[in-house]
Amino acid sequence: MNQATAQRRHREKLLFLMFAGAIGIVFLVYGGYQLIAFMDSTAFCGVLCHKVMYPEYTVYQVSPHSRVSCAECHVGSGADYLVRSKVTGIPLVFVTLADTYDRPIPTPVENLRPARETCEQCHRPEKFTGDIIRIHTTYLPDEKNTKKVDTRALRVGGGEFAVARDIHWHIGAKVWYLPLDKSRQEIGWVGVEGSNGQLIEYADPKRTAELTSQRIQDEKRLMDCMDCHNRATHIFRSPEELIDTALTQGKIDSSLPFIKKLGLDALDPPNSSLSEAIAKVEAIKSYYQASYAQLYQEKKAAIDAAVVELKEIARLTTFPDMNVSWQTYRDNISHQESPGCFRCHGKLVETTGVQTGKAIDADCKSCHYSLALP
Repeated sequence: MNQATAQRRHREKLLFLMFAGAIGIVFLVYGGYQLIAFMDSTAFCGVLCHKVMYPEYTVYQVSPHSRVSCAECHVGSGADYLVRSKVTGIPLVFVTLADTYDRPIPTPVENLRPARETCEQCHRPEKFTGDIIRIHTTYLPDEKNTKKVDTRALRVGGGEFAVARDIHWHIGAKVWYLPLDKSRQEIGWVGVEGSNGQLIEYADPKRTAELTSQRIQDEKRLMDCMDCHNRATHIFRSPEELIDTALTQGKIDSSLPFIKKLGLDALDPPNSSLSEAIAKVEAIKSYYQASYAQLYQEKKAAIDAAVVELKEIARLTTFPDMNVSWQTYRDNISHQESPGCFRCHGKLVETTGVQTGKAIDADCKSCHYSLALP
């Protein structure tokens, strides 16, 4: 083989290696992009982590944000939080493989991206105005499933900093707070920042010994959407609430005697397994056959439909493997099952400003008022 032939073959090999390397890089980049995209998908969070995230994924699918991917809220846009989320997620991989993860998953999520960078990409508090009417329909667990309707107007409010009012004033203004526990249910101090940067401060008079200036400086948090809307997506509703909704929507026939009571008896308190809950729901058919034989023949289709809906409610409320029920996580958007608004209102008193010693207003009418509709 002469020198010219050898050089030609070397060039051919070099060109081949360069071409193959370029193709390899293209596939590597494309594969990496697809892997990252899959890791940010709802399927990855809900299906691949099926056992760990099963309760959250189940209720997410029927939530107001069911068409919003997990990553849009938990990660958001930009490379910074993308990398941060993957790095902070590494320890979770190991505890999942070792089956040593917490049951239930603790909340709130640590180091969650500020809501102004995620929630407010769609929701704009400064654009909220006026009141919103809410009609709350419930049913008594009696033979007639007696219907009760409560109509209220919520003072949603909102607006820019200088004119913000009512409930969404909390976001229009700049409010700092100091939680005294990991779940952020015990709030010991609040500071409302004025346009001049000065704070009007409020504190829990029973916890003053814990409220050192250094602790406030180091641990205070800027209030955002998630401090009230902490269950905006992963909402664990009780069987009673879900049955009331199904009755209102007509998914369960309200003319079926004792149907609400039967549903509650089957699902509340929580069952030890989903199969146990479903068996109790199935037994409702036998109840009607024995106690309302004629009605069972006349309304068999309605009874079957009610059983199907109650099985779905069982699926949405029964998570024994993760020790999760509708009582596990507190929802701060109200004050029925948790302190909610009263973490601050009616408890903290002003320590600086013109009304020193006065508690933060806790009048119900500040947030809502009843309406008598025909």
